[in-house]
Amino acid sequence: MEGEDTGDHTNIISDTLLVNHLYTHILFNSGTARSFVNFEFVKKLASKPDEMDIQIYVTTPLGTVYHTDIIFGDCAVNVEGRTLPADLVQLEL
Repeated sequence: MEGEDTGDHTNIISDTLLVNHLYTHILFNSGTARSFVNFEFVKKLASKPDEMDIQIYVTTPLGTVYHTDIIFGDCAVNVEGRTLPADLVQLEL
């Protein structure tokens, strides 16, 4: 992410996890308020999206920039048997 320190990188998980009882590939950082999921997954979520007051810009290692203001709040992410609350930001990757 540009313009924001993503914090301690040991908190970042990029894996297939259980989110609201659905398996998906997620970039999850337990040290931040938000994590990212793709557009195809959010179509399966029962919750409705909210629009953030800001645009979030994410730059990939190859230099591609994605932006979004769509968020799904109060989701449950299961990591090694532990359920963690998360706000999931939709990215069209």
